[in-house]
Amino acid sequence: MPSDRLYLIDLGNVLLKLDFERFVARAAERGGRTRDEIRAQYIHGESKSRFERGQCTADVFIEELRTFTGWPKNASTTDKLRDVWCDIFDEMEGARQAVEQLKQLGRVWILSDTDPLHIQWVSRNFPWALNVNRVLTSYEHGKLKSDPGVFEAIVQEAALPAENILFFDDLQKNIDAAHKASISTHLFTSWENAWLEI
Repeated sequence: MPSDRLYLIDLGNVLLKLDFERFVARAAERGGRTRDEIRAQYIHGESKSRFERGQCTADVFIEELRTFTGWPKNASTTDKLRDVWCDIFDEMEGARQAVEQLKQLGRVWILSDTDPLHIQWVSRNFPWALNVNRVLTSYEHGKLKSDPGVFEAIVQEAALPAENILFFDDLQKNIDAAHKASISTHLFTSWENAWLEI
């Protein structure tokens, strides 16, 4: 396997499609909050960012979610809410094959803004997505991809020229952060288009 190339891949909406609306709809079913309230607090608000930066534990996050939504307080509710939070992933077309092909071309690292519950879920249900050389998560490092210094640290850790790293992500703000570290990038829309870049 060549070691002079690094393929840095986002997890959500690159390897696995994210459907947070599935979570919002199910969380609203049994609780006392509207979909808009749940979406504002847990998709666009600080609760998700705090969890993804590792600033609270999974137990604290789920209990805050239970309290906010008004679900009853018991063990089965906690387990159900964990599943509701996590069951948002579907495999992206061509992703599994892409990972295997990229592993033949160089090192493959996952770089994801995510939380421990989502990683555990992916590990159980989509193990191929984490079967790479390294998995770098925001909750373990305390920083999101768009935070200062993330990509500079990756260049240093990879021990490669920045232009030998190709980063795939679906969000422009993350692409912009990688550009500041001189990393090559591809704004992801599909694996068919990504292969043209590769």
